[in-house]
Amino acid sequence: MESPVNTIASAAPTDDLAQDPVTRLNSVRRLVEEQYTCEQPLTRAALHLIDCATDIVAQLPGGNLDAARGALSSARAAVVSATFAVGRIHDMSMPGTERV
Repeated sequence: MESPVNTIASAAPTDDLAQDPVTRLNSVRRLVEEQYTCEQPLTRAALHLIDCATDIVAQLPGGNLDAARGALSSARAAVVSATFAVGRIHDMSMPGTERV
């Protein structure tokens, strides 16, 4: 049985390891945009999840209550985005459903 997950492979320069995590997440976002069409709900959700992760990682140095609240807000937004994508994909898979 074939895995349902597509893995994005990219040759990363060795100095990529020296980049900060936010820069690396931005690179991942660009790779996803290049590999997959942004018209698909799951791709849009993945991009939003990457954006949320980037926001959380950017707040890590703060480590205070405001940073924790910001991380929680980003996590909530990611859950809403993923839930919508699942619902949309479910709707699109139903016979007779218009694809808008």
